[in-house]
Amino acid sequence: MTPRRFHQLCIGLVLVIAVGLYLVSGRPVSLLAQQQLQSLTPPQQADSGLMRLQQKISQTPQDSVLWAELGEYYLYTDNFDAALKAYQQALTLRGSNAELYAALATVLYYQAGQHLTPEAAGYIEKALQMDKEEVSALMLLAADAFMQADYARAIGLWQSLLDSNSPRVNRQQLIEAINMAKMLAR
Repeated sequence: MTPRRFHQLCIGLVLVIAVGLYLVSGRPVSLLAQQQLQSLTPPQQADSGLMRLQQKISQTPQDSVLWAELGEYYLYTDNFDAALKAYQQALTLRGSNAELYAALATVLYYQAGQHLTPEAAGYIEKALQMDKEEVSALMLLAADAFMQADYARAIGLWQSLLDSNSPRVNRQQLIEAINMAKMLAR
């Protein structure tokens, strides 16, 4: 395996870890709902989840949490335009919110092919002004630093997340990401 290929595999692994951490940072799915979803094929799961969310939103269109969940759904199905609209609606309903600004930054980051655009950076800045320990914003900065081979910065950001003792952080995965970055930094 060439050093370049090894480096690409490591970056891919860390991105999978970062996405996993981001997913873990959300609300836990009930065991029953999880079992029901596992019995469906992936397309059925996606359609079922989307239909449920749309139905709930039609019943309570002023519920910003549901709009944020819809944004998250669209983000994970790579429907970035719809994700932006849903998160913006959640922000309109809820008002300024660090998690929603970080979510908007995440959508823009992935929409731009994992590049931190000025608009995404602006949303991260807003999120961190409101909450200097906003997990999703810091995770996005760390993932971007890792992608740019700025391993020291990625490690520092991940370490600050570990030190925060946030329940939204998967400590084991962060430690693995830090160790991977340390190995690549050598």
